[in-house]
Amino acid sequence: MERHEFKQFQTLMTSSVLSGSNSPNLVQELAQSEGVPSDQRLNIHHNNFRETLAGSLSGVFPALEAFVGAVFVKGALSEFCVAYPPKDASLLGYGSDFATFLDNHKASEQVPYAADLVRLEWAIHELQLVDEVVATEPSQNEWQLNPNARVIRSEFPLLSLWSVANGQLPPEAVHIEQGGQNVIVLLNDGEVSLLALTDQESHVLDELAAQRSVHEISSTVLSSVSKKKIIVPA
Repeated sequence: MERHEFKQFQTLMTSSVLSGSNSPNLVQELAQSEGVPSDQRLNIHHNNFRETLAGSLSGVFPALEAFVGAVFVKGALSEFCVAYPPKDASLLGYGSDFATFLDNHKASEQVPYAADLVRLEWAIHELQLVDEVVATEPSQNEWQLNPNARVIRSEFPLLSLWSVANGQLPPEAVHIEQGGQNVIVLLNDGEVSLLALTDQESHVLDELAAQRSVHEISSTVLSSVSKKKIIVPA
């Protein structure tokens, strides 16, 4: 096989694995093995591709699994891997789009909070893998969201649902109708913790996101969120 032909073959093979379909040109390129058609051999690569990617995310979403079961999570991850193949050679950040995938998945009908639960679990997973950022001294009394924090906003009682999944609350203690919870996932001194944000704390983060001056924020509330390290000097 000439170099340009090999490059074309690689392109066809990559497209086949990522799309899960076998182009006629690729099938023709492959020599037939007795008793094993080319398309069946290609399907082995398709399956290995999905299994490897889904396996890389195994164990990242235990709370989701507690609500929908291991079989469903495995199947959803397999579908996700086909719909959202990796964009980079590294799998370190792969899986960040799983919540977006679930937004329009059939699971949203039966478990409408599934995507938000995944967002929460991904934030925990992400912060467990990053190096903690050391805060600096404030510059002209400017503040920002802690770079070691992730904010998950939800119309569901997200932290309570997560607590149910982890056995910290009985299922009967939580009702979806009780309203939403905004949750902050915070990495501090090597430990990841979860806090439900109050309405005032959420307001502070909205103000900072809108780049409004801290002088427009109550000093009491500002002091509270800074003590919790939700915000840090900019």
